[in-house]
Amino acid sequence: MQADNVEVVEVTKGFLSLVAKENILAGSFLADVWGPVVSRATPYTIQVDVNKHVDPVGPLKRTNHSCNPNAKFVYEPRLKEDEIMGFDKDHKIFWQLVATRDIKKGEDITFDYTTTEYEMARAFKCLCGVANCLGEVKGFKFLSPKEKARREKELSPVMRKLHYNLMSPA
Repeated sequence: MQADNVEVVEVTKGFLSLVAKENILAGSFLADVWGPVVSRATPYTIQVDVNKHVDPVGPLKRTNHSCNPNAKFVYEPRLKEDEIMGFDKDHKIFWQLVATRDIKKGEDITFDYTTTEYEMARAFKCLCGVANCLGEVKGFKFLSPKEKARREKELSPVMRKLHYNLMSPA
């Protein structure tokens, strides 16, 4: 359940990425977040609640991180499970990924992993190269207060829940 204007390609040997097949306008739907729910994070899952991660089915799994992304999540489902013929009952639909700016044909589709992951299953060195690059991506938990504030508008409901429940006095 993705838009027709995106596809997974091998960018370099063994490295796959979701890219634009044609020019995409800001605000356009790119992909649904759906799949089986698991209790532990992996490098490919997306955190949808405390101790709940969706293992995305389809090309969304190949959407890479950028500290200056061209896409973000809308934190509501685009479709209902009962609207999809033959939908696997072990899968759940969560959110949708949309373009935040115009994306050129051949450009990687990216989102900021720290807006959806409290603690990454495996930290990695970021290679996005933008001026505000984090250098290493470990998850929202490890961001500086300034970086957390910069992402405030884009945080997933679970990041808000974890951040504010952990930050508020007991």
